[in-house]
Amino acid sequence: MKTKMFFLIFAFCSVYAFGQDVSTDSDTVAHGPKNVLKFLPVNLALNSLSFEYERKFSPKSSFTFGLGIASPKPFADKFGINSADNKITNDAFSTMSVRAAYRHYAGHKARPFGFYFSPYLKYQKFAANADNHRTTTEGFPPVTTQYDEKYDIHGNTLNFGLQSGVQFLIAKIVCVDFYFLGIEAGLATVTATVKSANVVMIDKVESNVRENVDKLPPFLAKKIKVTRNGSDQVDVNGSSIPYPWLRSGISIGIAF
Repeated sequence: MKTKMFFLIFAFCSVYAFGQDVSTDSDTVAHGPKNVLKFLPVNLALNSLSFEYERKFSPKSSFTFGLGIASPKPFADKFGINSADNKITNDAFSTMSVRAAYRHYAGHKARPFGFYFSPYLKYQKFAANADNHRTTTEGFPPVTTQYDEKYDIHGNTLNFGLQSGVQFLIAKIVCVDFYFLGIEAGLATVTATVKSANVVMIDKVESNVRENVDKLPPFLAKKIKVTRNGSDQVDVNGSSIPYPWLRSGISIGIAF
């Protein structure tokens, strides 16, 4: 029901804005660039190759479709996660996304250039997996134990957002889009599994996961369920988790 509401709000904003932008200045619409194809380098940090296509349909209105292609890459060394007790290998993280947006440009000249306001919908999916060789020392006299764990995490979000920004041309056809003050909110679904080769330690794994979930604010913790699956695996499932996000960055492309 909430998902349908997001789509209804987005559709209403787009239809309303289109109705405000209808113009009889067909000569102005016909003679400027109507299309912009852009690359978003900011999303490389999330291991995603992201592109956008913008199509102008009136002097001050356009529709944008964005696609982020997952590009899985290791993350442990990048963030310094490895230590003497944990050696992570076979790790990969990536995101993919689909975004649809309406843009309303300010001013009186033919667009799609200048300051703009943009409501949008975005679906995003992320995935991460890793093998962890763990070393623990416990007891007296100390006993060192080594064993392997496998982690697998998947999630997706559906967000409605509002974006502002400014887009301009350089060198006649090169387009630069600086987007800022993007605020979005929606719901996330997350599933994760931790599998241990040491069945004796699975109790400790489950206890650690539960402790971390309990540290979350109550309105988040109650939406996440931790369960034991067999003798060697812990499952974590969360649904309808509130998911706020801020969006800003820069893209560069070609106008034609």
